[in-house]
Amino acid sequence: MFIKIISVAIITIIISSLVKNVKSDFYILVNVCGGIIIFYIILQSITTIFSGLDFMGPITKYDSNILPMLVKVICFGYITEFACDIAEDSGNKFIASRLLLGGKIAICLLILPIIKNLFVAIISLI
Repeated sequence: MFIKIISVAIITIIISSLVKNVKSDFYILVNVCGGIIIFYIILQSITTIFSGLDFMGPITKYDSNILPMLVKVICFGYITEFACDIAEDSGNKFIASRLLLGGKIAICLLILPIIKNLFVAIISLI
Protein backbone atom coordinates (compact mmCIF):
# COMPACT_ATOMS: atom_id res chain seq x y z
CA MET A 1 0.00 0.00 0.00
CA PHE A 2 2.69 2.48 0.96
CA ILE A 3 4.58 1.92 -2.32
CA LYS A 4 1.35 2.59 -4.24
CA ILE A 5 0.84 5.84 -2.34
CA ILE A 6 4.40 6.98 -2.94
CA SER A 7 4.16 6.06 -6.63
CA VAL A 8 0.95 8.02 -7.12
CA ALA A 9 2.42 10.97 -5.21
CA ILE A 10 5.59 11.05 -7.33
CA ILE A 11 3.62 10.71 -10.57
CA THR A 12 1.26 13.49 -9.44
CA ILE A 13 4.19 15.75 -8.59
CA ILE A 14 5.84 15.14 -11.96
CA ILE A 15 2.64 15.67 -13.94
CA SER A 16 1.67 18.77 -11.95
CA SER A 17 5.13 20.33 -12.49
CA LEU A 18 4.87 19.68 -16.23
CA VAL A 19 1.31 21.00 -16.40
CA LYS A 20 2.16 24.06 -14.30
CA ASN A 21 4.69 25.21 -16.90
CA VAL A 22 2.36 24.61 -19.86
CA LYS A 23 -1.17 25.25 -18.56
CA SER A 24 -1.31 26.54 -15.00
CA ASP A 25 -5.10 26.18 -14.81
CA PHE A 26 -4.84 22.40 -14.61
CA TYR A 27 -2.17 22.42 -11.88
CA ILE A 28 -4.71 22.32 -9.03
CA LEU A 29 -6.88 19.80 -10.88
CA VAL A 30 -3.96 17.38 -11.25
CA ASN A 31 -3.08 17.74 -7.56
CA VAL A 32 -6.69 17.17 -6.48
CA CYS A 33 -6.98 14.08 -8.70
CA GLY A 34 -3.73 12.70 -7.29
CA GLY A 35 -4.96 13.34 -3.75
CA ILE A 36 -8.24 11.59 -4.46
CA ILE A 37 -6.42 8.55 -5.87
CA ILE A 38 -4.19 8.40 -2.78
CA PHE A 39 -7.25 8.75 -0.53
CA TYR A 40 -8.94 5.89 -2.42
CA ILE A 41 -5.89 3.65 -1.89
CA ILE A 42 -5.97 4.46 1.82
CA LEU A 43 -9.70 3.71 2.06
CA GLN A 44 -9.11 0.24 0.64
CA SER A 45 -6.79 -0.55 3.55
CA ILE A 46 -9.13 0.71 6.23
CA THR A 47 -11.21 -2.48 6.11
CA THR A 48 -8.28 -4.32 7.68
CA ILE A 49 -8.30 -1.86 10.57
CA PHE A 50 -12.05 -2.23 11.06
CA SER A 51 -11.86 -6.01 11.13
CA GLY A 52 -9.16 -5.79 13.79
CA LEU A 53 -11.22 -3.40 15.87
CA ASP A 54 -14.34 -5.55 15.50
CA PHE A 55 -12.34 -8.53 16.77
CA MET A 56 -11.22 -6.58 19.83
CA GLY A 57 -14.74 -5.37 20.62
CA PRO A 58 -16.10 -8.46 22.39
CA ILE A 59 -12.84 -8.93 24.27
CA THR A 60 -12.73 -5.39 25.68
CA LYS A 61 -16.52 -5.05 26.06
CA TYR A 62 -16.58 -1.47 24.80
CA ASP A 63 -19.82 0.31 23.93
CA SER A 64 -20.76 -0.59 20.36
CA ASN A 65 -21.58 3.05 19.56
CA ILE A 66 -18.07 4.29 20.32
CA LEU A 67 -16.29 2.71 17.35
CA PRO A 68 -18.52 4.27 14.66
CA MET A 69 -18.18 7.66 16.36
CA LEU A 70 -14.40 7.38 16.49
CA VAL A 71 -14.29 6.39 12.82
CA LYS A 72 -16.45 9.41 11.94
CA VAL A 73 -14.18 11.71 13.94
CA ILE A 74 -11.08 10.37 12.19
CA CYS A 75 -12.74 10.65 8.77
CA PHE A 76 -13.92 14.20 9.48
CA GLY A 77 -10.41 15.13 10.52
CA TYR A 78 -8.78 13.74 7.40
CA ILE A 79 -11.41 15.12 5.04
CA THR A 80 -11.16 18.54 6.68
CA GLU A 81 -7.37 18.50 6.40
CA PHE A 82 -7.63 17.45 2.75
CA ALA A 83 -10.09 20.25 1.96
CA CYS A 84 -7.92 22.80 3.81
CA ASP A 85 -4.87 21.73 1.83
CA ILE A 86 -6.78 22.13 -1.43
CA ALA A 87 -7.96 25.59 -0.38
CA GLU A 88 -4.44 26.65 0.62
CA ASP A 89 -2.94 25.30 -2.62
CA SER A 90 -5.42 27.37 -4.58
CA GLY A 91 -4.41 30.47 -2.62
CA ASN A 92 -7.50 30.76 -0.40
CA LYS A 93 -5.99 30.80 3.07
CA PHE A 94 -9.07 32.53 4.49
CA ILE A 95 -11.35 29.75 3.24
CA ALA A 96 -8.85 27.14 4.49
CA SER A 97 -8.90 28.58 8.00
CA ARG A 98 -12.71 28.63 8.01
CA LEU A 99 -12.80 25.02 6.80
CA LEU A 100 -10.47 24.07 9.63
CA LEU A 101 -12.70 25.84 12.16
CA GLY A 102 -15.79 24.13 10.76
CA GLY A 103 -14.08 20.74 10.93
CA LYS A 104 -13.10 21.30 14.54
CA ILE A 105 -16.65 22.25 15.46
CA ALA A 106 -18.04 19.20 13.62
CA ILE A 107 -15.61 16.95 15.50
CA CYS A 108 -16.62 18.51 18.82
CA LEU A 109 -20.28 17.85 18.02
CA LEU A 110 -19.50 14.25 17.14
CA ILE A 111 -17.61 13.51 20.35
CA LEU A 112 -20.19 15.03 22.70
CA PRO A 113 -21.87 11.64 23.35
CA ILE A 114 -18.48 10.07 24.12
CA ILE A 115 -17.66 12.86 26.56
CA LYS A 116 -21.09 12.46 28.17
CA ASN A 117 -20.50 8.70 28.63
CA LEU A 118 -17.06 9.42 30.06
CA PHE A 119 -18.49 11.82 32.65
CA VAL A 120 -21.22 9.36 33.58
CA ALA A 121 -18.57 6.64 34.07
CA ILE A 122 -16.42 8.93 36.20
CA ILE A 123 -19.34 10.02 38.34
CA SER A 124 -20.43 6.42 38.85
CA LEU A 125 -16.95 5.59 40.16
CA ILE A 126 -17.10 8.39 42.72
